[in-house]
This record gives sequence, C-alpha cells and structure tokens, in this order.
Amino acid sequence: MLALQALIIALCTWYAATACPMWLRWSVYFGAPLVAGLVNGLLLGNLTYGLAVGSNVMMAYIGMVAIGGSLPSDYALAGYLGVAMTMLAGADPSVGLTIAVPLGLLGLLSFNVKMSLNSVWVHKADKYAEQGNTRGVVAMNLFASQIFPFITYAIPSFLCVLFGSSALESLMAVIPSQVTSILSLAGHLIPALGLAMLMSVLYKASLLPFFAIGFALAAYLQLGTMPIAIIGAAAGVLHLIYTSKEGVNVFEGFSFGPEEASDIADEAAAGQKRLSKKTLRKSWFIWQSWGQICYNYERMMGLGFCHCMVPVLEELYGDDREAIAAGLKRHLAYFNTENTWGSIIPGITAAMEEERANGADIDDDMENNLKTALMGPMAGIGDSVTQSLVKVVLLSIAIGLASQGSALGPILLIVLFSIYALGVGYFCYNAGYHFGKNAVTKLLAGGLVKQLTEGLGAMGMMVLGCLVATVIPITCPLTFDLATGTIEIQSILDTILPKLLPLVSFLVTYHFIKKGAKPTTIIIAMFVIAIILSPLGILS
Repeated sequence: MLALQALIIALCTWYAATACPMWLRWSVYFGAPLVAGLVNGLLLGNLTYGLAVGSNVMMAYIGMVAIGGSLPSDYALAGYLGVAMTMLAGADPSVGLTIAVPLGLLGLLSFNVKMSLNSVWVHKADKYAEQGNTRGVVAMNLFASQIFPFITYAIPSFLCVLFGSSALESLMAVIPSQVTSILSLAGHLIPALGLAMLMSVLYKASLLPFFAIGFALAAYLQLGTMPIAIIGAAAGVLHLIYTSKEGVNVFEGFSFGPEEASDIADEAAAGQKRLSKKTLRKSWFIWQSWGQICYNYERMMGLGFCHCMVPVLEELYGDDREAIAAGLKRHLAYFNTENTWGSIIPGITAAMEEERANGADIDDDMENNLKTALMGPMAGIGDSVTQSLVKVVLLSIAIGLASQGSALGPILLIVLFSIYALGVGYFCYNAGYHFGKNAVTKLLAGGLVKQLTEGLGAMGMMVLGCLVATVIPITCPLTFDLATGTIEIQSILDTILPKLLPLVSFLVTYHFIKKGAKPTTIIIAMFVIAIILSPLGILS
C-alpha cells in the first residue's frame, strides 16, 4: 500500500512542478502545499489532518513571488512531498513547516537541473525547424521536455516516501517533547515571514486602513477569511469610486467598434488570408497551457512560444514547408514573460504573421524586436497583478477555509484561479490580435491595470490583516500564582489588544524584511527564538 501511495505522491509532485498546464500551475504549483493537503488528505485517509498540514505549510510561501524564472524555493517538493512526509510521520501540523521548508530548498537542485538540461530539446527542435517539421517541434516541447524533470522530481520523491517515511516516523517518536515544542513554536512563527513578504509587496500608505480593518474584524469579531474577503472586495470598489475622478471604467479603449468590423469585411472581400477563430483559439490555448513546459535557461519560453505559433503558421502557409520552416526558426528565439497578461504578445505576433502572409513588409527582426520590447513590460504587469495580488487574495481565502477543515478552500483556489488565468489570457490574446502593436498602449490607457491593482490591493490588505490575526497562533502561557489568585499573562495581553503577539511578531518580521534581511536568515532567527523561549515557557 505504501508503494502505491509513494507512486501517486511522486507523480503529483512531478506533474505539479513541471507537467501541468500553465494556467493550472498557478493553483496546483504556486498553491502547492494547500492543494497537496487536499490530495494527500484523500490519499492517506485523513482529510482534516491533510488540510491542516497544507494550510500551515502554505503560510511560509504565500508572500513568495517568482520573478523572471527564479524561484525562492521549490513549491512542489515543499508542498506535495513535504505535506505527505509530515502526515506519514504523524507530526503536528505546525511541525510540517520544519519538514517542508528544507525540502523546498533542496528542491531547487531539481529545478536547476531541469532548467539546464531542457536546453538539449531546444537544440533538437532547431533541427526539426530547419526541416519545417512541426510535429517534431511540438514533440520536443510537450514530451521530450518531461524526461529530465521526471528523473529529478518523480523518482526521488518516490524513494523518499517509500524509504524515508518510516525513518521519519521513528525519529518523531523518539524526539523529546521539549524538542517537539520548539519545532512547533518555530512552525507557529514562520507564517509571520510569509505574511511580512506579502506586506512588502502590497504595502501602500493609503491602504493601511484596510489592513487595520481586516485585523480588527478578525481579532474582535472573530470573522473568517471569506466574509472579510467579501467586505474587502466591496471596500476595494468603494476605494476606486471615491479616489478616482472618473470612476471605474475598466474596459475603456477596448471596444471592438464599427471601424474594426468594417476593416475585417473589406479584407475578406479582397481575398486576403484571415486566421480562423478555431486557429486563434488553438494557438491561445497552446500558449496558455504549454508555453512554459520546456522552460530552460538558454531560451526560457522560446520553444513554448514557437509551439503556439504552429497552428498559425500551418493555416497561413499550408503545404509551403519552406515558409513554415522560416516561421519556426524565427519563433524559436529567446522569449520570457508572464503567460496570462503576456498572452497579448502571441496575439500580436499572430496578427503580424497574418499581415506578413498577405504581403506586408514585415521581416524577422521586426517581429522579434516587438516581442523583445513587450515581454518585459507585460511580465511586470502580469507578475504584479497575478502573483502579488490575485494569487494572494485567492490563497488567503483558500487558507482560511482549509484551516477550518473545509475542502472547499483548495477547490475554490483551483476553480477561481483557472477562471482568472484563462479569462485574462483569452482577453489579452484577442486584444493583441485585433489591435496589433497598439494593444499595450490601449491596455494602459484604459486604466485596467491601475484599477485592478488599486482594487485588489485594498482587498488584499484587508485579507492580510485577517490572516495576521488568525494564522500566527503564538501565545504566552506564562502564569503567576499570587495570594489573590492566578495571573495569566495571555489574558492581560488580550485585554490590551486581542492577537497582540501575532501582530507584534508580524511587524517585527516585516521590519527586518524592509531592512533587507534574507528569508533564510529570518527563519534561522525564528528557530533560535523558539529554542530560547519555548523551554522557558514564554511563548508557545
């Protein structure tokens, strides 16, 4: 039975880390510990325990953002393998962080091996491109790219669960209770790091009142994450309405007006080549799903971008292998961006390929220069909105539900993130195709990014305040026996401000993050604090 469980856990780790569609990876990869809590809870027969471990481990990663292909930790190994090992060892959910975090750091070796060796398949794709062999290019992106990740993720995970879980269980059984208490306190402190990193991303002086409201609602009224998120969404809209002179007009500049429709009719009448909606949808879905599956240090998302252009090239050039070969070669160049908002770039490129097929004076340099010029700005927008705001808000809601034992948390994360990623990606791809190189200007002129950032920022700060009050469960167990009775320090602190210690730990951690302290340094400091204060009975 353990062998089967180890196999399933290993396959889940590999799938989440590198094989799943990119739009789904936002939830099952960047939300790995939380989703792993659901998966392992079902697999190991204890859903409540799995959700508790997953939500605890997730707190260490909620504020981490992957920029430009760099990861601060490997979320898949920390999540799927870390949660599984914690559960198999029967450890307290708060101890899960002390197991998962080291696995996540070790997992960066697997990530770096994958990123280095996947370049082999890009060079193989170059040879297929010379021949105009689209099937060969697609095979390199979809299938060959999974050989090295399977070796570096699935096999070690399988062996770790199969042979390491019993050893870890035996170790946990003989560890003195005092050591377990130290590990538990460290696990209670580490969520403050994730939230502090999140605060450094969301911080804006004008949004601080929303943080205070979220904290107060959770600390005084014991409201959960979901009702506070709903209140935060309403507050975000009100914030936009009353701080913008023009109010909220998200889609300004993106109407598909009569001029564009008449232009399409004129082109069709002239017998010019037009990409079908089916081909555009196929190109978009390939990009949204497999644009990053062969991620590598040499070309980054270059092979994935070329893959999404295959249906465009095949429809425009038909049996002209020479033209298809030329198209494949120009799209195998280096490319890297955020793939939801960045969908606007393959949309623009599809429009340029269409114009080029109709005889427009467009050369390889023009297409590649445009891609290069846009990939940075669109990555900046995408990372800011998707990772720093949307991901955080959805994870916060999901963690709140999961920590209460509800499987709806991770399920909601997967569903809502999928709707967001696919919806934004489809909108941006079509905007790029219809508006061409002016799409980015219209996107920014319409105020969409600014409005989303402001509104989600207000909501995010309110949810952040709620999380500070609910997911940093540190208390002071000190008591003093006097002639008049027993004095409980925690009760005194609660009369001053409920959840005062979680707030203080969060603020102190945030202070050091702003001073430039490294997360690993802060984690070590938290373990030192736990080693000192837990045996003294000052914190638990």
